[in-house]
Amino acid sequence: MADPKATLTFKLDTPANRRWSGALPIEVRDEKLVLRARGVSDDSLEVPPGRYYVTATLPNGDQSTVDDVVVNPGESRQLNIACPDAAFPAKLETSNTLSDSLWEISRPVTQYFFRQSFAILRGNWLADRIPGTGSQVPLKREPTTRSSLDIPFSREAVWIEIERSNRYNYFAVPVDEGTSTTVKWSLDLDTDKLTLEFDLHHGELNSLLDFVENGKAAEARSISSTLVMRPDYYATKKQSPLREILGAYVLIRANQLEGLNEWTGNLVASHPWLPDALAVRIEYLARSGRHADALKLLLDIPKSGAPLFRSGIGYLADRAKTYARLASQGEASLKVPAAEMEKLERIAQVFGELVIALDMTLSTSALRHVPAFKSG
Repeated sequence: MADPKATLTFKLDTPANRRWSGALPIEVRDEKLVLRARGVSDDSLEVPPGRYYVTATLPNGDQSTVDDVVVNPGESRQLNIACPDAAFPAKLETSNTLSDSLWEISRPVTQYFFRQSFAILRGNWLADRIPGTGSQVPLKREPTTRSSLDIPFSREAVWIEIERSNRYNYFAVPVDEGTSTTVKWSLDLDTDKLTLEFDLHHGELNSLLDFVENGKAAEARSISSTLVMRPDYYATKKQSPLREILGAYVLIRANQLEGLNEWTGNLVASHPWLPDALAVRIEYLARSGRHADALKLLLDIPKSGAPLFRSGIGYLADRAKTYARLASQGEASLKVPAAEMEKLERIAQVFGELVIALDMTLSTSALRHVPAFKSG
């Protein structure tokens, strides 16, 4: 009879009031460095009795390791894992200087002398590009001279416009429900490189986004799987629609669909203001072979708006193109009335243009060198 397993729990000694906080991915390896368990730092893991090395990984790739951890049969043990303060970035803050204030006052004159101009856009610009689905609320445009802002939550999507020599660039600003997002940006005049910094003011959401941005796929999947597959665990966390969305994107990209039917369905039902909820639901349904259901939701995308994360635009572009082609060929499971067929073809065309304009170096949606969005 096998010895009863031991239980490991973890406590991270992390600095307060930093951009990252909360759960970090944990790996437990045996004496031969074979991976024996993987989870997150504020959960527990069961392992056979033995000697282990335990590692916590930060979004920037830094690691903190506890060596020579010995656990006996049936033992429950808590490990303290120290993380250096220097590894945790400070919160992002806007720079509201006297110069910024003077620029705002003199904007009607000074805007003609700068090589770039900025504006905050609020609303659904996508609806105006699809016939018959124009938004009831005009897109609102607010010029600004600042390149760092605090954007509070509202149920309207927020995009930033950067205009330079009549060439337009736009990027989405994800804002979690009930909080705000601090964003800084720059567009290099020589290289045309767009640089974005976000602080979503939710330490665990920031951490997950940075794992994604830094290409730490295994770590992002570990966190996302725990969120989706452990409702008891997620119930203890601060609720975050953006974290739920990001976790769904991570798992869909890895084609790990278990648990995502209920997860994506709840996102659509609970957060209709969030365009990405519909995007991840459509992609989940399509990968599950439920194409008629996916197509029905796809036709609602213009009312929802463009996804705030790059993957959402990419998935919708692929599905719209495929469904438009198959529907036009008479695919039995994708029957579309003539009026809806025109709409589907237009969705496919618009998202085909958007996906070409995406900045592929960013995880959030950023559109480069596109026609100006129409505002009311």
